[in-house]
Amino acid sequence: MLTPHKPNTLHPPFSAYSPGVEATAARWLHISGQVGVRKDGSLAGDARAQMAECWAHVFEILKSANMGKRNLVKITGYVTDPRDVGAFRQVRDGLLEGHEPASTLVVVAALAHPDWRVEIEAVAAA
Repeated sequence: MLTPHKPNTLHPPFSAYSPGVEATAARWLHISGQVGVRKDGSLAGDARAQMAECWAHVFEILKSANMGKRNLVKITGYVTDPRDVGAFRQVRDGLLEGHEPASTLVVVAALAHPDWRVEIEAVAAA
C-alpha cells in the first residue's frame, strides 16, 4: 500500500525519512497540527516533552481511525528554535521505529501560542 521512493540520483535524506511515498489507498486521514498540550490543558514542558505529547496525539488520532504509525504517509513538523531540529529528528525516528514516511521540518518564528515550541501535522492512508 505504501511504497517509499528514494532515487539514488538524489542526495540521501538527512535523517530517517523517504523523499517520496506512493500510496494506493482507499481511505485518507489528514491530521491537523498537534501541539504539546495535555488533555487537562497544561503544557507538556520543554521542547522534547512537547514533541512526545504531539506524537502521542497523532498516534491517538491514528488509533481512532483504526490506523497505526505504519499508515503515515507524510509528516510536517514545525519548531520555533533551530536548536530543536536534532531533537525533533531523534524523537520522530525513535517513535516511528524504522517507518520512514515523507517528512518536512520547518523552523518558524512562532506558533499560535508563545509557549508552544513544536507542532506536528500528518497524513495517513489505509
